[in-house]
Amino acid sequence: MIDLDKFIVDKEYISRVHNNNVYNKTIIEYYKRYRDEGNKVSISKIKNICDCNQIWVMQEYTYNEIRDFIYTKLCHDKFCNNCKKVKQASLLSRYVPELEQYKDNLYHLTLTLPNVSGRLLKNKVKHMSKCFRKLVGYISGYKKLSFVDFSKYGYQGCLRSLEVTFKDDSYHPHYHCAFIFNNLNLEKKYKNVYSIDFRGFREDRLFSEFEIIIQKIWYLLINNQEVNKLNFTKLDKGYSCICDKFYDNDYLELFKYMTKDMSEDNTLMTYDNFKVLYEALFNIKQLQGYGCLYRINEENLEEEVNKIYCEIHDFLTVNEEPKTIAETPFYLLNHDEFKLISRKKIFQYLKDLKN
Repeated sequence: MIDLDKFIVDKEYISRVHNNNVYNKTIIEYYKRYRDEGNKVSISKIKNICDCNQIWVMQEYTYNEIRDFIYTKLCHDKFCNNCKKVKQASLLSRYVPELEQYKDNLYHLTLTLPNVSGRLLKNKVKHMSKCFRKLVGYISGYKKLSFVDFSKYGYQGCLRSLEVTFKDDSYHPHYHCAFIFNNLNLEKKYKNVYSIDFRGFREDRLFSEFEIIIQKIWYLLINNQEVNKLNFTKLDKGYSCICDKFYDNDYLELFKYMTKDMSEDNTLMTYDNFKVLYEALFNIKQLQGYGCLYRINEENLEEEVNKIYCEIHDFLTVNEEPKTIAETPFYLLNHDEFKLISRKKIFQYLKDLKN
C-alpha cells in the first residue's frame, strides 16, 4: 500500500499561502496607484496578481478522503510573496545539486558598497553588473593584472545573485556569490575598518590576503578608477567584501529574494520603496553564472516523479473516478475532512532521498 502521508500538504504551508495572498493586496494597491500616476502598467499584470494562488484546482477522491492538487494560477511578479517563494524553491532545486559537486572548493563571497538613494539605485545596479564582469575577468585570468597573480587560486567558475535591502530612502544593493577555487588560501591575518563591529555584536574580524585584494579592486571598479598597481597600492581600504568557505545555510543567502517586503528596520515596504525598486529592478537579471557555472542543467527527476504519481493514481482510482473541484486556500485551511497531496511533494521526497 502506498504511504500517502509522505506527500501531504500541511496546514502550515496553506496558512503561509493565505497570508501571502493577504499581503499581495498591498502590492496590488501599489500597482494601481503607480498606474494612476500615468506609468505603464498593464491591467493584465494587476489582474494576474489578483488571481495569483487564489484558487486551487484539485481532483477529489471521496472513498479515500484525498484531494490531489493539480494546479493554480501564478503571476510570476517579483513583488508577489507567493511567487518569490516559488522561485526560490525552484532555484534551490535547480542549482544546489550542481553546486554540491564542488562543495570542497566552494566559497561564499559577499560584495558590498555604500548605500545609495532611490534616485541613484537604477544606475548603480547596472553599474555593479558591469563591474562584476570585469572582476570575474581579472579573477579568471581573462584580463591580466601585473601586480596580482589570480592564477594561483585555481578559479573554475562562479554564480552571483543580486539582493537589494532598504530603509527609508537608503538602498543597499549587494551581491552574494558562490565561487569555485581549487587552491584558495583564506588565512585571516589582516585587520581594517571593516573588521570592527561598532555595535558590539561580534568580535573583530580578520581578513585574508585574497579578501583585501578583492576589496580594493571592487572599490576601483565601482568608482570608475583604473585598476593598476599605482591606484591599488595607494588605496588604504576598499569596500567591505567577505569570503569564507561555503556552508549549507549559505544556499538560502545565495538564493534570497532580490528584494523583500520588509525594510531593514522591519517595517512594511512603502509605496515610495515599491516605486523605486520597481523601476530600478525592471528587466534586471538576479542570477548570472560564469565559467563552469555559466549554464547549469536541472536535475531531472521527472521520470521518477511520473512513476510514483502513476502508482498513486492507480491506487486512488481502484474504487472510484475523481471529480474536479476548486477551492480557496482559506477554505482548505478551515476544512480538513480530506487530506491534500501534491505532485511537488513527490519532487521534494525524491530530492531528500538523494541527499
